[in-house]
Amino acid sequence: MDSGERTTGTRDEYFNLVSVLYHSLQGADHLEVYIFDAETSGDERLAAFFREAQVMHVQIADRAKGLLGIPENRALGGVPPDAISGGMPQEEVPPEEAAGGMSPGDMAGGMPPDPGDGPPDGGPRVG
Repeated sequence: MDSGERTTGTRDEYFNLVSVLYHSLQGADHLEVYIFDAETSGDERLAAFFREAQVMHVQIADRAKGLLGIPENRALGGVPPDAISGGMPQEEVPPEEAAGGMSPGDMAGGMPPDPGDGPPDGGPRVG
């Protein structure tokens, strides 16, 4: 048993592969922002470079998955994405209903109004 396995109970190569997988996927995710920034500034040459780098990160992540024995196209633990809601179609919820009947415009400074801030008679708040 090597020293890493004695310390963590996990063989070092598993930790190393998981680390490479994590950092490759994180890098690919970050590159999405760089691609957007380059496209927004009109620099297609730079956007193409970032796309190429993103593909390389994804390829490395896929290789790490293979070495870890993770099958390709395994969505959410093998559950098809359309089965997540129990097979029922998801309803669109208007924003004002999603926030408990409040919309972002109802909030002052991003915080819901404090019930104690209204007039003592319970009338409408002004301002």
